[in-house]
Amino acid sequence: MPPFNRVLVANRGEIAVRVMKAIKEMGMTAIAVYSEADKYAVHVKYADEAYYIGKAPALDSYLNIQHIIDAAEKAHADAVHPGYGFLSENEEFAEAVEKAGMTFIGPSAEVMRKIKDKLDGKRVAKMAGVPIAPGSDGPVSSIDEALKLAEKIGYPIMVKAASGGGGVGITKVDTPDQLIEVWERNKRLASQAFGKSDLYIEKYAVNPRHIEFQLIGDKYGNYAVAWERECTIQRRNQKMVEEAPSPALKMEERELMFEPIMKFGKIINYFTLGTFETAFSDATREFYFLELNKRLQVEHPVTEMIFRLDLVKLQIRLAAGEPLPFTQEELNKRVRGAAIEFRINSEDPLNDFSGSSGFITYYKEPTGPGVRVDSGVTTGSYVPPFYDSLISKLIVYGENRAYAIQAGLRALNDYKIGGVKTTIELYKWISQDPDFQEGKFSTSYIAQKREAFLKYLKQQEEMRVALAAELQARGLMRSSSTVQTSSNKTSNSAWKTYGIMSQASPRVMW
Repeated sequence: MPPFNRVLVANRGEIAVRVMKAIKEMGMTAIAVYSEADKYAVHVKYADEAYYIGKAPALDSYLNIQHIIDAAEKAHADAVHPGYGFLSENEEFAEAVEKAGMTFIGPSAEVMRKIKDKLDGKRVAKMAGVPIAPGSDGPVSSIDEALKLAEKIGYPIMVKAASGGGGVGITKVDTPDQLIEVWERNKRLASQAFGKSDLYIEKYAVNPRHIEFQLIGDKYGNYAVAWERECTIQRRNQKMVEEAPSPALKMEERELMFEPIMKFGKIINYFTLGTFETAFSDATREFYFLELNKRLQVEHPVTEMIFRLDLVKLQIRLAAGEPLPFTQEELNKRVRGAAIEFRINSEDPLNDFSGSSGFITYYKEPTGPGVRVDSGVTTGSYVPPFYDSLISKLIVYGENRAYAIQAGLRALNDYKIGGVKTTIELYKWISQDPDFQEGKFSTSYIAQKREAFLKYLKQQEEMRVALAAELQARGLMRSSSTVQTSSNKTSNSAWKTYGIMSQASPRVMW
């Protein structure tokens, strides 16, 4: 028997497709929602049923709780999966789902309220023995208080928004003057993005890595930790490349985190999936708790690959009340190899990662051993400017990290997307960088390597433009020759040939 009959996925893009695949495999009906901008999207076509929820802006659709609840009731859904982002960590949405008589596939609204923001998470982490960074115990009320606290714990520090995520309202600060400069700006950003302007301060870790741990729990107080994911390579505090396991950690270091993380879960009666974000210092070998993400992570596939688990199916079963199917010891025995995920974003790395919207004119996914693609687009898909730039994820697996990198480079070379700019070429450069191959990097990797990868990307762009010009020139020469030596009938054929060349040329503009 499937745990539910009809499950609505309150999201869009690649994560909606990925979740619906699990729903269908479990014998349940997959229901989509869509905005005006997404009415022809892949996730809508893939679903068994789809319901319109509003205009393109997220506030009118994917962030509109009442519109989604109305759609779920019309569809007679008995469960709602929120994906990630949007309303996935919103306790009001979870409560609305529960009040409508449906199951929220994630922690309950009651559990969410216990850790409404990052500061709540820090307080529970301290109780559980999860290491936390020196800093403020709560929101810092003024710039004067911030300056005094920063002087006490020592620069560099991190100024962070207490609510939200996605790297918004987070700034590394090295001096008092810089702190004064960013304080009001971050308060405005936090207020605009999350509706709350509260900021707090933490000590900045030396040579930090961003490492997160996957907590799994049932409704009966049983827990396990599916090791960690390395999420260090980022731009503007947002992840780009993730892998499991981390190349930086020794077994005894990761195991030291398991017990306090599970204790955290027990303190608040957490269940389903949760992710502990930490900063890890290569220099001091210390972990600092950052926050608990109360949802499925974007980068969950790398954990699935090395543990041979389907986390989405497991999440659904746990939400339905099934017990955890393994112990920590049993889970540890499942680990094999290494996996890497590349977030394929519709962005232009040559233009400070600015978004690139428009129609996808050509799309070809890589295949072969150790290659997985979670995608929300195909040829002809429209990439709207209203939402996150992530359009797909390339996940690769190898029996060790070196083999995973080789599989990744081959797959990146095979991945072809035309019509929008993407981060594929950047990932090719990263995959061949000796520091990445040796696992020597921090969260400053992209900033530190900027000059080198921009040079590479410019060279690749110049080569593509030259190749496209050459192909077009050859097409014109053939057309001109045919027109001069043939009849009108042949002349028409010549113009058709030129038209084909013109249509084909974007295929080399990757």
